[in-house]
Amino acid sequence: MKIKLFLSLLLAGGLMASAQSQGYKDGIEYYKAGQYDNAKTILENTLNQTGTDKALANYYLGQVALAQNDKAAAKSYFEKGLEIDPKNGYNHVGLGAIALLDKNADAAKDNFKDAQKIAGKNPELSVAIARAYYNADPVAYAVEIQKFIDKARKDSKNSDPSIYVLEGDMLMDKEDYGSAASKYENAITNDPSNPEGYVKYANAYFNVNKQYAINKLEELLAKQPNSAMAQRELAEKYFKGDYWKKASDLYGTYIQNPNHFPEDKARYAVLLYWGEKYPESYDVAGEVLASNPKHNDKFLMERIRFLDLTKMEKFPEAVAAAQAFFKDNEGDHFTTNDYITYADALSGAGQDSLAVVQYEIAAEKDPENGDLLKNLSSVYDKNKEYAKAADVYGAYLKLQENPSLNDLYGMSGRYLNAAATENDSIKAKELADRGIEYINQVIERAADKIPAFYDRLAKLNIAGNMKKPNEAAVLAFDEMIKILDADPANMDPANPQNQLRSYWQAYAFKAAYASAQGDKELATQYNDKASEIKELMSGGAQ
Repeated sequence: MKIKLFLSLLLAGGLMASAQSQGYKDGIEYYKAGQYDNAKTILENTLNQTGTDKALANYYLGQVALAQNDKAAAKSYFEKGLEIDPKNGYNHVGLGAIALLDKNADAAKDNFKDAQKIAGKNPELSVAIARAYYNADPVAYAVEIQKFIDKARKDSKNSDPSIYVLEGDMLMDKEDYGSAASKYENAITNDPSNPEGYVKYANAYFNVNKQYAINKLEELLAKQPNSAMAQRELAEKYFKGDYWKKASDLYGTYIQNPNHFPEDKARYAVLLYWGEKYPESYDVAGEVLASNPKHNDKFLMERIRFLDLTKMEKFPEAVAAAQAFFKDNEGDHFTTNDYITYADALSGAGQDSLAVVQYEIAAEKDPENGDLLKNLSSVYDKNKEYAKAADVYGAYLKLQENPSLNDLYGMSGRYLNAAATENDSIKAKELADRGIEYINQVIERAADKIPAFYDRLAKLNIAGNMKKPNEAAVLAFDEMIKILDADPANMDPANPQNQLRSYWQAYAFKAAYASAQGDKELATQYNDKASEIKELMSGGAQ
């Protein structure tokens, strides 16, 4: 499905409303939430748009520059803001903040007085002054900080949310996350549409209660559905909380917002992959690659494309994409999953010998990855490298604290294949004996007696006895026959699930053993039984 069609279906007609942005206000929201790079990008992109308060936008660009320790740029922004609108008091606050950082407290006071003359009783501006003192030196200016917080309280009758956000930030710096979250909650209570309160609350509370943090951001998005920050922050929390579908769905909305960030489209492709939407992920990754992205995004999108192709079982294309990925990014860090997926693609394309090489590289990098070892063992087994298959499966079992019956049964099978194909009789006996140890564990632990367990035990004894039946094999076949006889359907040719072949093999081996022991009469009896079963096999369902 084409990505545009996918998104249109996904958003069910609500896309156009959601695609609107808040212009420069999104940049202010990002600044207040402490995301300075994001704030700068949006403020610069929207500075000359119709509706932008350029004086205020320059103030926040100056604050971003201050946060990034570029006082010269900050001063330029604040002065430009005053040129645009001399009545914007905030730019005086910005110049005062620079003066404090330059250890010029008197100049700072003069700028703050000018700001207050212009703004009057503006509690948010008072908080901005308090924050300037706090950023300069929270200890030396403790009195001034409290003075302007108290002024903001008085002028707003304790209702301005910026008061509580600042107090929350101060508590966050002391790593008092619970108290900080309470302050951010106060900000939200006083202004239910206050974005920074919601975002900072969610960040403070996420590691304590993920769902409660997510709920708060959902409230914010419901109140401000066009806020790029609300969309992005909630999508990020969905992602971190392992809500893959919700994350990818919301990212689908967010990247239609004019104030989204280019790198977020790459994240969207990744989310679609983890949400098992492989064709859509592949298309988005292609769009990112076509935009001449930065190296990190190019690397990630080339990876995602070959992962998507492998999941879509387009194995020849996946192999080609993987080869290009490894070649183009030589020297970068490849993950175990890169090698495993490449191996899966090679195996799917029928190139098992090359797949083994990639599995081996992955196993070398991640020797305690049980699933990987199990898969590598299966590939060795498929390639008839039975001894290696058994060794690697043994390494897998060592990682299992309490191996399952399936694990133990699988191990016995690896040893059966290895013993049955080993030409050295001594080595074959050693391999078979190890397999017998595992199948005996299965038989001891199993709640029910299963015919296949005894069939495996018998064949291991045969493999370890120069490919000939011995007394232990016959006893195992006898037990298997006894279990099968309990259900007449096992001998019924009309039953699609009949066990005629198992019966036939058991009697054929019993005949061979009786003959080797010199008991011709018993050998004839078993041969006759095997012949009867063979006729049933040829005349009925098998």
